[in-house]
Amino acid sequence: MNVGLWAEIRRLAEIEKLSGWAIARRLRCSRHTVAAALKQDRPPVPQAARRASILDPYKAKIDALLVRSSDLSAVRIREEIARGPEGYTGSAISVRRYLRTVRPARGRVYQEVHYEPGQAMQVDWGECGRVQIGNYDPQGFGVRGGALLQPVDVHRVRTRAA
Repeated sequence: MNVGLWAEIRRLAEIEKLSGWAIARRLRCSRHTVAAALKQDRPPVPQAARRASILDPYKAKIDALLVRSSDLSAVRIREEIARGPEGYTGSAISVRRYLRTVRPARGRVYQEVHYEPGQAMQVDWGECGRVQIGNYDPQGFGVRGGALLQPVDVHRVRTRAA
């Protein structure tokens, strides 16, 4: 019985004062279902049965392998637990799913860098050529490769050139 059916049975019984037989006829359900719903004080909680995994008998062996060498891949662990006559016959995907639950999550693989506006600029695989600021033409400002350049103080450059 779902929560909606339980609530409708309770409403018909308490608000409309219908009998169990009348509720069963109106909702087209069994009178035993109506009686069970009226006995419950709270709505039913759905309970999904946990299915046994093909990997359950091998989890202790996997945990022991991880203690010895924590960086083993799922494929390698599957090979280890598949050895012998009573070996694991399932796939490596099931082993991967289990390893995701027991291994710690990986951290970030990049580093965040924060700069204030105007503090730095980046040129990737390009050539700037010459940059002319006012009457000043600096030499050798071309950049090849991924280079990090500091910005030029425009006011200071203009006063030198004048």
